[in-house]
Amino acid sequence: MTESSSASFRDPENAAFELDGTWYRIAGPSSAKALRDLRASALYSALVAEGVLVEYAESDAPTAESVLAAFGRTGQREVAGGTTVFAVAPVDLITYPWEWPNSLLESAALLTLDLRTRLLGIGLDLKDASAFNVQFRGMKPVFIDLGSIEVWRPNPSWNASRQFIEHFINPLAVGSGDRVTAADAWDLGKRRGLRSEVARQLLPKGRRRSLSLLLLQATTRPVEKNAPSESKYAKEASQNKDLARNATLSLTKRLRKQVLKLHGKKHGTTWVDYGTRDHYGSEDLTRKSAFATEFVSVDGRNRLVLDVGGNDGFTAAHLVRHAGARVIVMDADAGALDVLQEGVARTPDVASSVTPILGDITNLTPASGLLDREYAGFTSRVRPSAVVCQAVLHHVVITQGAPMQFAVDALAAFGAPVQIEFATEDDEKSRLLLSQIPNWSGDYSTEALIAALRHRFANVEVMGTTSPTRVVVNAWDLLDRS
Repeated sequence: MTESSSASFRDPENAAFELDGTWYRIAGPSSAKALRDLRASALYSALVAEGVLVEYAESDAPTAESVLAAFGRTGQREVAGGTTVFAVAPVDLITYPWEWPNSLLESAALLTLDLRTRLLGIGLDLKDASAFNVQFRGMKPVFIDLGSIEVWRPNPSWNASRQFIEHFINPLAVGSGDRVTAADAWDLGKRRGLRSEVARQLLPKGRRRSLSLLLLQATTRPVEKNAPSESKYAKEASQNKDLARNATLSLTKRLRKQVLKLHGKKHGTTWVDYGTRDHYGSEDLTRKSAFATEFVSVDGRNRLVLDVGGNDGFTAAHLVRHAGARVIVMDADAGALDVLQEGVARTPDVASSVTPILGDITNLTPASGLLDREYAGFTSRVRPSAVVCQAVLHHVVITQGAPMQFAVDALAAFGAPVQIEFATEDDEKSRLLLSQIPNWSGDYSTEALIAALRHRFANVEVMGTTSPTRVVVNAWDLLDRS
């Protein structure tokens, strides 16, 4: 065994640990009991069948010994007696709340509350309410943080409610207008959620008058009298467990009702109406989709396609249906992704295979957190089998001023074959952008694109055109330029 890494630092009883390509949950005694109780229940089978909880199974003694020995060598902490190791089914894509459109954060919030309600029914609970507990398969949320599952301790409240409000309700409230997004709120909160006193200053005008929201936010104020309810009401709750359970279920329902109230309007952004595609003829769109489908249909490239600037998911839906692809649609425009969610959510066959992500190819999420190891950079955790970039480079090279080679390097950084639909210098959109920048002196041409691609890839081939001024180029077999 040679390769290992850890993705969790802050829970003294639990760790998520990867060893030789397999993920494990290292659980202390009380956590292990909760996971065994869940595993033995009918609820576990139901949650896994629904696809909302990762599968896990207790490892045999030799495997556990090897995993614990490797974990011990990381120097993070001593391995306590009674520690148990569970093998955990992986998810193929890790993303973070500051990359999620509002729709994904809302889905993650509702899953958290639904899971808590169901766990309480068998005597278990969630000890935290972090947005990082959830990932996505397509647009469907899946709960991955097994370490947050614990045996319920009688309590009429929920000690994780403050975290739930800061991770879900406050960002959704701030992002419920037509300009700011929940992801913007996460960025403003330095990627730790958003405190209520900050959120109150940023709420859209209509939300400021919400009494239910105000009352929830008031519960997060760190005043002395707000002692943890678990200790404050411990005696009363232990004497009347049914009453305590009903009270905490009522709180969970109240939080759920608030999340649903915060369902925002479509964001008014530059590309929210791009779906008309008036600049393409019907035959052009057919060719555009056909080129992309042919490109990802060979050599297993359909495993995980990154659609850079994928807008409303038009190409992604085609790749799912005609190439059996799993697709990440990355776009910097929240309004376009709102349109994607609205359309794709109504088509289950596509929704299960398309994940929308807010992102800009020129400013991808860097590594962050403790020692830059808690939250990996975008290119290190998103490892696509193919990259599709349709009608994007003129915005990157002309509008944003990136040299053509740098723009290509950004695509090549994913280590996968690339297909580019390039709006040539004669294209109407390219000419318009160039006319808006006086004295623009960069090198924007098909020849510059081909040269940049040949600098990074062993094979570069012009495949054809989607219109008289838009050319499609494939590049594959990345060269080692280290």
